[in-house]
Amino acid sequence: MLKVLNKLLDRISKVDFVCFCKTLFFVLAIGLLFNSCKKETVIDLDSQPKSLSDIFAHFWLEMNERYLFWDKETTNWDSVYKIYKPKFDELGNNDEDKTKALSYFEDLTGKLIDHHFSITFNEAPLSGTVINPALSRKVSQEAYRSRYSYNSVVQTYLDKGFFSGVGNISQNGVPIRATTGTIGGDIRYFHCNFFALKRSYFSEGHNQIKQILNSFFSAIRDRAKPKGVILDLRDNSGGDLGDLNFLAGKLINRDVLFGYSRSKMGTGKLNYLPWLEARLKHDRDFQLDVPIILLGDNYTASLSEIMILALRSKTNVFIGEQTFGATGLLSDPDIFNSGSFQVGTFLTVTTSAVEFKGANGVFYEGVGLTPDIFSQFNFEQLSKGKDIQLELAIHHINGRY
Repeated sequence: MLKVLNKLLDRISKVDFVCFCKTLFFVLAIGLLFNSCKKETVIDLDSQPKSLSDIFAHFWLEMNERYLFWDKETTNWDSVYKIYKPKFDELGNNDEDKTKALSYFEDLTGKLIDHHFSITFNEAPLSGTVINPALSRKVSQEAYRSRYSYNSVVQTYLDKGFFSGVGNISQNGVPIRATTGTIGGDIRYFHCNFFALKRSYFSEGHNQIKQILNSFFSAIRDRAKPKGVILDLRDNSGGDLGDLNFLAGKLINRDVLFGYSRSKMGTGKLNYLPWLEARLKHDRDFQLDVPIILLGDNYTASLSEIMILALRSKTNVFIGEQTFGATGLLSDPDIFNSGSFQVGTFLTVTTSAVEFKGANGVFYEGVGLTPDIFSQFNFEQLSKGKDIQLELAIHHINGRY
């Protein structure tokens, strides 16, 4: 260990200082991990990995530095290196070994609690293959079901003259879609399949989202306000953080402290910044003071879950199922010392850049939000055109629950 450090110190004037610091950190970390070993592996994160063993070492160190939830994880990351580094050392570079590496990555990340976490492979024969531990765990559950679009059933409940259409922004190849209208004349309904509303509203070109939003905003700003609002967040996977104030800020009549967020200040595994207040800012052009019913299901995730936490109150009720449990936020990797990264051209890792907890101090990542009124997804009833969760929301606003 000392010989390796002395060699590095002799070369410090010949190498970039940042590269040296990263290399030194890795040597010290592995030295502590393997006190009895005779030879340490030095990893330079600025170099291109040349083997599957290098790829694993880069991945392990990036995760050690950039992953947010080590203070809550049950996965022992040091043990992961000790167990899997020898396995990767034995791999060559043929297709069979790359497939074996895929299975190792599935195993070693299988219990991570970050519900945004995924690995996307970019090279043949694994091109396009995605490891998503949270989704894999849900698929293995007996009660698992695939995603469901409620739009066609919901429209049978809306009064004539409702608006429904798509915008010119897509997520995973699916365009943004929104629907708004009234139910029974005096209940206002709104749904979108993911959040890119503000971008859609101000974008150019063919775009129905602006018309839909104008209809919704006009209804909740008008003096003859609706009796209540149903914000349908079912099958909504989240999206742009800017939509929180853009949409939810119009549904409150005061600023709301709804939680706390933090990221990391450096490369230390537990080197966190202080918790910062997360506040929903009231849009002063709106003074809505009616009950808001929040609908959610197993696929309500990320910003949709944050929106429920921001709007939920004694009068604003959450109806539906336990949400997905992905309350951390994704962001540009260059902004934070935490979050997503790439390992050469071989793989891309998506992981939360900002950690979140509720105003009550509760940590929801990997757990999800529990509804105030539980209502199980019922495919049999939906196939008959009956939306039980939506009907509960209507009854609650009408005081018949």
